[in-house]
Amino acid sequence: MPEMRTAHPYYVYEAIHAQPELIERVLGQRAEIERAADAVAQKERITFVGIGTSLHAARVAESWMRECSGGRFLAHCEQSFELVHHPIAFGARDAVIVITHTATTTASIEALRMARAAGALTVVITGQLSGPTSSDGVRGADFHIQTCEQEIAFAYTKSYTTALAALALLIARVVEKKRLLAGARPVEALERVPDLLREARQLEPAARELAKRVAELPRIEIFGSGAAWATASEAALKIKEACYIAAEGFETEEILHGPFSETDARGSLVGLFTGGATDERGRQILRAAGELKMPRAAITVPSANHDLSAEQILQVPEAPEWLAAFVHLIPLQLLTYSLALERGVSPDSGRMEQPAHAAASKHYKY
Repeated sequence: MPEMRTAHPYYVYEAIHAQPELIERVLGQRAEIERAADAVAQKERITFVGIGTSLHAARVAESWMRECSGGRFLAHCEQSFELVHHPIAFGARDAVIVITHTATTTASIEALRMARAAGALTVVITGQLSGPTSSDGVRGADFHIQTCEQEIAFAYTKSYTTALAALALLIARVVEKKRLLAGARPVEALERVPDLLREARQLEPAARELAKRVAELPRIEIFGSGAAWATASEAALKIKEACYIAAEGFETEEILHGPFSETDARGSLVGLFTGGATDERGRQILRAAGELKMPRAAITVPSANHDLSAEQILQVPEAPEWLAAFVHLIPLQLLTYSLALERGVSPDSGRMEQPAHAAASKHYKY
């Protein structure tokens, strides 16, 4: 394990900036991923499985499958711990796709084992593994897709986006094989992602400015719809892991059904705008938050950049709504990193350098 850093640039910063090139490398595995997808396409039911960051990837995959098939094929996602203890009756008609960067996540490996034992087709998406022993947990899966090198930082970044790239390729092929494709071929749009992320990295100064404005607040809320809901949840998780403040990711409409009663000027609000039908509801939420004197920001594609009541607007490159899962993520990752620097904490450590948290971690394993 490399020695942990104590100042900028931390490992997570380098991981954020490495993502375009790493995604290009994953897209280069197209033939391998399509072989897995051809087998998955023969099945009647697809379940995406993960926990933590990998659960958010599974949620994005579920949303993508719905969008790319025009709602004609219903895949679903499962949190691996819940799946193990409240199982689904898998069988030969199932494909189970498990996402676990380390290939050692206890609940996810057990879910993979259960699916295999039930006769389901199994695909596992992991980071790069160093040798035979490191792959013990995933040995026996029908297909094994490896994405990028293992993360050093506690808050995973590049492993999430590279897993998304693998999932996007797989889903695109499955939908084509099942003759359910709705709209333009998703693979052609996906090939633009590395350059879109390079462009989105130019928002780093804007992310630093936003961090300076909200770093002293004890709470941040992020909302979005469709795949952007999972993106909001993933960003909130990173802020918790790297900045140690309360953060929540909400679905656009759901934030109004209870959570808004707790919302006030003690926290800041970030809305994710994709150019889709749900954006108008998001605009209403930003206006409502203004009445509460909340600091507000919007991360938006150019086509949605109008009538946004926010003190700061971060405009990402224009992209199809489903690809917002990539382009929204870069400014959110940079915001998280900048918040950690503003708050004087390490975004790499997950507080494991603090004796109480180190002691607490001895009572569990992932």
